[in-house]
Amino acid sequence: MGGNETIGHVLESLKPILYLMGLGISFSIIFSIVDMFSVDRVLKLVRGKNVFLFLGKEAYYGRLETPPRAKGGFEVFYTCSGIENPKSMIGFLLENYHETGNERFLEKAKILMEHLKEHGLIEKDASLDDIKVDSWAPPSMVSKKVYSNELGNLWMIVSFVDAMSEDERRRRWKELSDLYVKPFVKRARRRTYNALSYVKDKLTSAISSSTGAFMTGLPADLRKAVEEAEAKAIGATVAQSYDPLLENSIGRLVAVRVDDLDGEQKLYQGILGEYSDKYLYVLDVDYRLQMIAKVNKGQITSAEPVVRFFGEKFRLGQHLALEQRGEVIEIRNKWVRPLKVEKLVFKDGEMSIGKVLCPKESIRIERDLPAEFSIHYEIALESDVVWPRSKAVVVGLGDYPPRILGTVIEGLKMKDLVKRVV
Repeated sequence: MGGNETIGHVLESLKPILYLMGLGISFSIIFSIVDMFSVDRVLKLVRGKNVFLFLGKEAYYGRLETPPRAKGGFEVFYTCSGIENPKSMIGFLLENYHETGNERFLEKAKILMEHLKEHGLIEKDASLDDIKVDSWAPPSMVSKKVYSNELGNLWMIVSFVDAMSEDERRRRWKELSDLYVKPFVKRARRRTYNALSYVKDKLTSAISSSTGAFMTGLPADLRKAVEEAEAKAIGATVAQSYDPLLENSIGRLVAVRVDDLDGEQKLYQGILGEYSDKYLYVLDVDYRLQMIAKVNKGQITSAEPVVRFFGEKFRLGQHLALEQRGEVIEIRNKWVRPLKVEKLVFKDGEMSIGKVLCPKESIRIERDLPAEFSIHYEIALESDVVWPRSKAVVVGLGDYPPRILGTVIEGLKMKDLVKRVV
């Protein structure tokens, strides 16, 4: 009898552990399947689009793709004109062909050779015999991977309207119109998602309460492992991204405070398209891109963005014109849009300007300038921007919602009436 009672006590004491193990295995299976199809809902909206990625002090251009379970990470595939070191790619294929004798490597090398010739990346008269395998040559690059642990260096993902094709612009306008007047299906889907987020929070609370009694009897190490598994499993269902203060701003004009590329905090305005726990998606933003024009002996020799671009040369043309008469220099805006001249930078100092120039407007500088200096200025480009939430905060609405606007108008009418009476 004593032995049976002992076994019974052991089995009874193991029940909480068996219960938690079964619960953990069930959650792990279900939520692993869910997680396999999970993609950040902001990145899902820009997936497949050509974008400019600003990472650290560099920028990359190409098609954005993000796999499931990437935890906010993604990859930008360069356009053909942006492939780096294409000869290394063909050399690698030829090396594999010579080592294996597999004709597929040779055929692929021939196809790539012709394709790269069409895009001007390899000389028109070059042949496969001219491609030498060089182990010391830089490797070919056709994409830039951004891992989740690199997101701290991410400034933004942006689509400049000026860089879009006609088809891309039409799709963009449809996206904007859908934001203003959401179709019924999209409204219903969003409400369902938000309801699931609410259920997830309740589920988390319920499971934590039900397992709490069992957890107290477990050793500290085992209890910690179970708590971590439970949090990970439940958190995989619906990301903790529901924010009521942002939810009521979807499709509305918002003001966003941004930690920008130059280290300054700036305010931007645009239409909030979507948000997640990692990103904000704001459309129709006039993003202010910093430029540097280099001057040599009264002539502008180059004008480039302050960041280095990979994947494709960002061609914006000339924005400024110079006219010099003795010690007087005139800087004129020759662009079709306003721009802001911030400062002139010399080897031994700088001169602050801070002047917005409309098209054809100019400023006169009556000062003896050195032969070489640079002009730092900003241009505003219509853009759709994804900002990491670590660097961007929606600080308020830019217009009144309809239900508030009516109250404001009535208040203004009443205030006007009181003034008349007084």
